[in-house]
Amino acid sequence: MKAPSIIECHPMNRTPEQLKQRRQLCDDLYVLIQQDKDIAEEILDEYVYLLNDNRVDELITLCNTELGED
Repeated sequence: MKAPSIIECHPMNRTPEQLKQRRQLCDDLYVLIQQDKDIAEEILDEYVYLLNDNRVDELITLCNTELGED
């Protein structure tokens, strides 16, 4: 099962093999979080912690738009 591509992985000077490996990791993590929501929480906590302020604002806007909040 392929993960939905809401947020695409950015190439940033990666080799084709590195991109393939990262895409596979995205797919595998998607399967794992469907099976265990604790894994999703752990990954999301770390991901959000590592974001810069601009990306946080973008994702807040995305969530508000998709969830229909102001």
